[in-house]
Amino acid sequence: MNKSDEQLLTEVGRGDRKAFQELYQRYSPAIYRLIKRMLCNRPAEIDEVFQEAMLRVWKNAPLFDATKGKAKSWIYLVATRHCLDWIESKSARKKQCESELNDQFVDDKQPGPEETACRASEAERVIKMLEYLPEEMKTVISLRHLEDLSIDEIAEITKTPTGTVKSRIFYGLKKLRSFFFKENSHEQET
Repeated sequence: MNKSDEQLLTEVGRGDRKAFQELYQRYSPAIYRLIKRMLCNRPAEIDEVFQEAMLRVWKNAPLFDATKGKAKSWIYLVATRHCLDWIESKSARKKQCESELNDQFVDDKQPGPEETACRASEAERVIKMLEYLPEEMKTVISLRHLEDLSIDEIAEITKTPTGTVKSRIFYGLKKLRSFFFKENSHEQET
């Protein structure tokens, strides 16, 4: 009989390593994807932040209270907060990466014929464009459309009112559409 996420997280809070292994197997792929998207696909940093986030789940498990919410939301909250803390603490590195991304973005506007032929599918292009959104929009859009969380779960994870979450998703998607159409109009001109 499979244990619920809440049961497993409660057992992890008591120091049960087997419960943590099972919880890790259930959630590590989704948490890894979340962190990968939040860190703009910087591989060297993703693994480190992912490991630290899962370690935080282990260490903070005694704080989980099943009467206050679902284990899934709590795990996403811990991982998201850790990732946001990491991003904030590395702001100088982030500014440098943004500068490099902007340089790459300018180069992407004038691709050669080989590069154009090798472009990724439409979905991959949209995911890449997430990198250019403000952090709060990128987070809620990733959680909603890439991790398939509900508005209420996102509000709980980000500690943001549901109306604000909906607004950030709406305006974030609007910006993505404009990025997408601008990129497509450049392709048609060349």
